[in-house]
Amino acid sequence: MSTVAGVGASPSVGPTSGGKIYAYNNLYTTPMVVAQANQSRQSITFHNPGTVDIVVFPSYVQGSGSAPTTPTNSALTPSTSALGGGFRIYANGGQLTLTGECQGAWQALSVTGTGNPFTVMESNT
Repeated sequence: MSTVAGVGASPSVGPTSGGKIYAYNNLYTTPMVVAQANQSRQSITFHNPGTVDIVVFPSYVQGSGSAPTTPTNSALTPSTSALGGGFRIYANGGQLTLTGECQGAWQALSVTGTGNPFTVMESNT
């Protein structure tokens, strides 16, 4: 049996293939990685199709707790009571697109509940 390109076959995703979409239906109030680091990423879009607000965070920040005198690349461990460093994506269609220096890994959590949906799209072009 033969297959037509794009039909019945899973096309490969290369460094300049355009958008890649990640679908989640399992966000909780504890953070989880929703996008791995990608040196080629030019933009990343976070979209919330659900009924609960979602907060996205970089996995690393330039200091947390207080203003450092020298920038440091510190791991960020967010929680529903420690939302600093995060961007709130409002429920029912809220969206955020970041461009430029957005190549690091990203994590997200829901402000309440369990099993919340979330969509992430990244582009290397």
